[in-house]
Amino acid sequence: MSPQHLTSLWPTMITELVQVFLLMEQELTADEDISRTSGPSVAGLETTYSGGNGFSTSYNSQRWLNLYLSACKLLDLALTLPPESLPQFQMYRWAFIPEASDDSGLEGRRQGTHQREFKPYVVRLAKLLRKRAKKNPEEDCSTRTLSWEPGHLMLTLYVIRSLEQLLPFFNLLSQVFNSKCSSRSGLAYNHNLTDAPGNKDGHKLESQKVFWSRARQNIEEMVEKDFLEGLIKT
Repeated sequence: MSPQHLTSLWPTMITELVQVFLLMEQELTADEDISRTSGPSVAGLETTYSGGNGFSTSYNSQRWLNLYLSACKLLDLALTLPPESLPQFQMYRWAFIPEASDDSGLEGRRQGTHQREFKPYVVRLAKLLRKRAKKNPEEDCSTRTLSWEPGHLMLTLYVIRSLEQLLPFFNLLSQVFNSKCSSRSGLAYNHNLTDAPGNKDGHKLESQKVFWSRARQNIEEMVEKDFLEGLIKT
C-alpha cells in the first residue's frame, strides 16, 4: 500500500484525533469541576461523565487510557516524520502544537481587537494535567522530563495507568515547538549541516538521506513493538 492510498483517510484520522483530545480535555475539566464542588472523592469510586457524543467515560477505565495513549503516539509519529513524508498532516498541525511563527494573537492584542486566541490542544491539555497533578501528589509526573531528537519518537510506553503519565509528553511538545531555534521535524539537524564549514551540497544531501534512513528504521521498529504489545512485559 502506497502513501497515496492513505491520502483519503487523513481527514478521518485528523477528525478522530481531535475527538480523542476533546474527550481528554472534557474529562480533565469534568474531574476538576467535580473535585471543586464535591470535595475529596471517595476512594475506589470512578469519576464518570457523559460527553456530548453520548459516551460515558471514566479516567480510571483502562480502555480509555489505552485510547489516549494511542492518540498521543499517533501525534508523536506525525511530528517525528519529516514534513515532506507527511504533507497531509502539515495543514492541521497548528491545531495540535504551538507554532513559533504564529503571531496572530499578539497582532490582535496590538490592534485592540481582543479576539479569543485559539490554543492548541497540546497547550490546553498540558495546563489541565499540571493542575490535576498538583491535586494528586502521588500521581505527580511533572518532575519527570522527556528529551527529543529529530527522527526519534518520544513516547515509548506500552501502557499507562493514569493520565498524569502523559504530562511530560505534553509539557515537552508545548515547549519545543514554540522555540524559534529548534524544530522536531529535523530542521535543526538540517540547519547544522548547512552551517558546517566546507560542507558541499552533495555531501549534505547524502548525510540527510542517511540520517532519515536510520530514523525511519528506528521508527518502524518502535511501531512494530506497539503491534506486539501483548508479547511485551510492561
